[in-house]
Amino acid sequence: MSEGLAGDTPVYDLVGVGFGPSNLALAIAVAEHNRATTGEPVTAHFLERQGSFGWHRGMLIDDATMQVSFLKDLVTLRNPSSEFSFLSYLHDRGRLVEFVNHKTLFPLRVEFHDYFEWSAAKVEDMVSYGTEVVAVEPVFDGDEIVYVDVRAASGAVMRARNVVLATGLRPRIPDDVELSDRIWHNSQLLHRMSSAPNDPQRFVVVGAGQSAAETTAHLHSTFPDARCARCSPGSATARPTTADSPTGSSTPRRSTSSTVRRRTSRTG
Repeated sequence: MSEGLAGDTPVYDLVGVGFGPSNLALAIAVAEHNRATTGEPVTAHFLERQGSFGWHRGMLIDDATMQVSFLKDLVTLRNPSSEFSFLSYLHDRGRLVEFVNHKTLFPLRVEFHDYFEWSAAKVEDMVSYGTEVVAVEPVFDGDEIVYVDVRAASGAVMRARNVVLATGLRPRIPDDVELSDRIWHNSQLLHRMSSAPNDPQRFVVVGAGQSAAETTAHLHSTFPDARCARCSPGSATARPTTADSPTGSSTPRRSTSSTVRRRTSRTG
């Protein structure tokens, strides 16, 4: 860190807004760079609104799988020998042999979340949780922008040479639709299940991708007597689905999800 224009404001090389997988991967890259360099380290800090690390918690269905290979983790494509790889996580958890024996490239979503938490804990000194960013303001030296101030709701300010915005995706909602107790985005699924209508149990799932199929399957498994229908955004009609139909099911996965779930609940 160096001094600011007035000599009293510390300046970071990098300030990250948001601390999901993207900025977590960046924090790891900075940590590995600093560990390997003999020169000046890169100074970086990350600000996250949530009180702890969390990634799509509302969609952590026990048997839902990732849509990409485990090799597309936080580090492997950049540094295959990194101690932050998914394989290093499995080894640390004592589950490497078990995972390899299942002959799959696609881990459970819940265990990948546990991997993210495991990684985030290793660089927690670089992140401030429970910190909402409300403004990003230029700092001028004459007509030139020389720094950027990142202002938090608490009033705290971090000055940076570079700012990385990684605040995640916003839910995509059809036009003229407002979320309510009966209309949810799939990112809210597990948080909303306890308030789902019980009589009658009827659901329409809008979407044609993997998340829509997993949502439908989870509704069927949670409410065995439910009547569900799925439709794609470009379709004018919805068609019924059943728990064992190709459009209403997700492939059952290994029982380690319950073990991962217990570990996840203990780590945050």
